[in-house]
Amino acid sequence: VVRLLGWPVLVVPGIEADDAIGTLSRRAAAQGHRVLISTGDKDLAQLVTPQVTLINTMAKPPEVLDEAGVMAKFGVPPDRIVDYLTLVGDTVDNVPGVEKVGPKTAAKWIAEHGSLDGVIAAAASIKGAVGDNLRQALDWLPTGRRLITVVTDCDLAGHVPGWPALDGLALRAVDRPALLDFFQRHGFRT
Repeated sequence: VVRLLGWPVLVVPGIEADDAIGTLSRRAAAQGHRVLISTGDKDLAQLVTPQVTLINTMAKPPEVLDEAGVMAKFGVPPDRIVDYLTLVGDTVDNVPGVEKVGPKTAAKWIAEHGSLDGVIAAAASIKGAVGDNLRQALDWLPTGRRLITVVTDCDLAGHVPGWPALDGLALRAVDRPALLDFFQRHGFRT
């Protein structure tokens, strides 16, 4: 953990940023904290629970996604976002979905069949070109699901002092020597 202006910055080599965020949010929620994740990344909507909310401050006006907000925006609850994104794809993370399956079709299929597994089980009965595209993607879907799923159980013991407690991430005064060292190591010049 490095502190920038008193705020903890977690630098975790070998762990995806989304996975570190997922692990920290799950741990904090389990310890009774309310968690607010500032992001525009839709795949993090899978982390939303009654204790975890997303806010996209880059949207005008800022967009807040609690459980109802995820349902309103995507047409599926947070626990089905992985299924939804597996079907539609996630261009930001370069994960292709099922060709010609958009948000409305994915949400409809999940509502009808309960989950991605239900959609896969019903693939033979889904008609038309979109059904053909689904059947052609069946071998890919487990890989897509794995790529879209945010890991929430990373071992952060080597990166967060006192892990699994979160005290090492508490806001503190600026540690100027550590801040200067961080800037030098990471090529900040001004």
